[in-house]
Amino acid sequence: MIGAVLTAVFFGIAPVCANRAIKLIGFVRANLLRLSIAIVVMGIWAFTFGQGLRGQSLLFATAGAIGFGIGGLTLLMALPRLGAPLASLVEESVAAPVAAIVAWLWYSDKLTTTQIAFCSVILLGVFIGLLPYVRGAAIKGAAVGIALALVAGTAQGVSFAMTRHGLLLMKAAHTPPDTITVAFQRLAGGLLVALVVFLVARLVWRKRWGFSGADGQIRGILGSERGITSRPLLWAGLNSLFGPILGVTCTVWAQQSLNPGVVQSIAAMAPLISVPFARWLEGHRPPRLFFVGAAVAIAGLVGVSLVG
Repeated sequence: MIGAVLTAVFFGIAPVCANRAIKLIGFVRANLLRLSIAIVVMGIWAFTFGQGLRGQSLLFATAGAIGFGIGGLTLLMALPRLGAPLASLVEESVAAPVAAIVAWLWYSDKLTTTQIAFCSVILLGVFIGLLPYVRGAAIKGAAVGIALALVAGTAQGVSFAMTRHGLLLMKAAHTPPDTITVAFQRLAGGLLVALVVFLVARLVWRKRWGFSGADGQIRGILGSERGITSRPLLWAGLNSLFGPILGVTCTVWAQQSLNPGVVQSIAAMAPLISVPFARWLEGHRPPRLFFVGAAVAIAGLVGVSLVG
């Protein structure tokens, strides 16, 4: 349970950092940079203290290719269109039922009626808390951004279910999985997809598609304009830290004992957590319903923890 709550916290911070990096260097480079930083950090552990490429590495890498590669890229494309709170809301809320359904249909890891009820309370609280953002996006005509976030959520849900399956297979084979190694193997699949997208974008679109910042300029990754908000490497590094490194590690930790639908439902509280960070960087102010929604979501979280 602690791992799932920490996932929500880290996933709440990561999109805000990602959005800042995207505004500076574009989503293609921001995505590749965050995964490259994470793969180095996690790889050092995996090959020094962990299991390297042993275990269900192919399954975990495929899960990463879907979750990080497809889901992560489409989320980064949605962020500039929707802002961090709404993009996270759509992604995380869709991912929860997808993860639960796939796990149930694939390997019969199903939720109880009580768990479903409390997970629904969490999602309801998240929706209530961010309802003003939903209204605002509809007025601005953010259909493309919402569609991208839906794809991201579906990919993340499938990825969660695949990861849980791999963990169960390793336990059944009496080879206890190393949490950080599994996170590293997932990253490897995501990085491969990010590299392919980077090369295609650079060769076909010649640094125009996803390489420029919000103002149309193509900045160097090591650029350091005035102000802390104008340093691409800093924000990509923070995104890597809170997303692929800490967030995903906590996700793997949580899924060793919890159904992926439960983990994703708790992680869906991330948009509520992102609001104060988004207010600082993007000017978003917590709406009045935010506090009501947060209270409802917390009540659902307490219920989930009590039923186990």
